[in-house]
Amino acid sequence: MRIMLRAVLFLLLVFLLPVAERASGQGAHAPAVRTKPGACLSPGDLFDEDGDVARNRKALASRDLCLRLEVFTEGRLHWVLQIIQNRKNPNGPLWVVPHDDEDVAFDSAVYGVLRYGGTVVAVEQNHNRYNRIGKRKQDPNRNFQVRGEGKCRLQLSRSPEFTRQHMRWRRKGQPVIALHTNKPGFDIVPEPDEEKSKGNVSIGIERKEDSNITEFPAARPIRARSPDDTLIYVASQEPPGSDAQLGRFVAALNASGIHVLYEHVERNDCSLSNYAVLRNLAYVNIEVVDEDNTGAQERMIDAVMRLIRAAQGPLGRPR
Repeated sequence: MRIMLRAVLFLLLVFLLPVAERASGQGAHAPAVRTKPGACLSPGDLFDEDGDVARNRKALASRDLCLRLEVFTEGRLHWVLQIIQNRKNPNGPLWVVPHDDEDVAFDSAVYGVLRYGGTVVAVEQNHNRYNRIGKRKQDPNRNFQVRGEGKCRLQLSRSPEFTRQHMRWRRKGQPVIALHTNKPGFDIVPEPDEEKSKGNVSIGIERKEDSNITEFPAARPIRARSPDDTLIYVASQEPPGSDAQLGRFVAALNASGIHVLYEHVERNDCSLSNYAVLRNLAYVNIEVVDEDNTGAQERMIDAVMRLIRAAQGPLGRPR
């Protein structure tokens, strides 16, 4: 009789525990649901499969912040976006974290939005870099659609909704600041089977003669876990030397000990940098190496924001 009773109790625990988890909203399979208009969530209630929110729980509990979730499907891809808005100071940058496997970038975005206002849009993909359909995968940072243009080579489908759900949070006149981490001397190869490969996110590496990247190294780099991989991307349709305002911004960053890579946008690849340039938006991408715990990315945010507030940042003329 005791054996049978124990078996019944065990079965009840097996079946009821998942139900309790789902009811509390904290279970591994709890669905992501779009937040109702005007509502704000606590850190504990924000869908968070990989612990980004939990890791920043104390900072995100600030009364200045409103946490939301945007959930939608486009071209068979299901997207979950974590929205962190500084409701006390909403007129700040649009902070974008496209890759969910880049933890330091998310942490830096929380720092940025609390200190400088604006809104964070972070892709939640359970710590995955890509959004996948079977064996096919979409890099979120190659999924920004310029209105009226066709699908880019590295897109599974056109993405007007994905783009709108990011850009709706940008205030007029405010910059777009992307936050990334990278492997030492490595970047994404622009091929259909994108994987990490030796490439672009580093200073002082050999580049092809027809590369659209020009290096502007700092003489005395700031302290970082990997100084050669700690840098800022800027982008323009004009080649280096032709965009005077951007040139002054690059020189000021170099003087602050920050390496710069200048991307000359000649053909749209649906990256956020290309989208911003083609829309005439002020854009900066701040990169550090994976798991950099030196605070280098936060210090680069401070340097960028000092220049922007002094009207010495990249110039955007949004259409």
